[in-house]
Amino acid sequence: MKPSRDPLELSPHWHVDCRLVADLPDDNVVGTRFLINVIFGGTAISAMLFTGWLLYQGMSLGSQIRDWEQRINDNRAEVRDIQRMQREYSAEAVKIDQAYALVHPLLNVSSFISSIGRTRPEHLVIDTIEWNDAGIFVRGSLHENPERATRILGDYVKLLGDDEKIGPLFREIVLTGFMRGTSEDVHNYEISFRLRPRP
Repeated sequence: MKPSRDPLELSPHWHVDCRLVADLPDDNVVGTRFLINVIFGGTAISAMLFTGWLLYQGMSLGSQIRDWEQRINDNRAEVRDIQRMQREYSAEAVKIDQAYALVHPLLNVSSFISSIGRTRPEHLVIDTIEWNDAGIFVRGSLHENPERATRILGDYVKLLGDDEKIGPLFREIVLTGFMRGTSEDVHNYEISFRLRPRP
C-alpha cells in the first residue's frame, strides 16, 4: 500500500496510524512468488511421475522379454522335434502321392460300363468287356442285315469318340472286328478302346 498522507498528521479519527507501510508484506490474496512456485513444482512433479511411469513400462517390457526368451529356450528342443517330424511327414506324403499316382486307374470301371450302356444302340448286344495293358475290348453281337449292321457299328464308334465322358479318356476308339455269326442276320463285333498314356 502506498502512503497517501503523512502518518504524523492528525486525522479526523480518534487514533494515530502507526503502521510502517513500507515494511508491510504484499497484501494480495495469493502472492506472485507462490503462484510461480506452484506452477514449477507441479511441472517438476508431473515430469517425475511421467519418468517413473516410463521406467516402470521399460522394466515391465524387459521382464516380459526375458520371460518369453526363457520360454523359447525351454521349448527349443520341442520345436526342433516338431520341425523334424514335419520334414518326415512331408517326405512320407510325397511317397504316398507317388504311390497313388502309380496305382490310381485312369478309368473308373463302373462309370465306363454305365456310359457304354447309356450309349448302346437298341439291337446291339454286349457279351464281354475285357481289359488288359493294350486297352479295353468290347465284344458282342448285332441282329441286323450286314449293311445296316456296318452302319450302326460305325455310327456307334463315332458316337463313343464324341461322347464327353468316354472320348477324352481314350487315345483311340476303333472297330477292330466284324464277322458273320451263326446266322445270316447275326454279326459279331469287337470295339477296341486304347487308353491314353499316363502323364
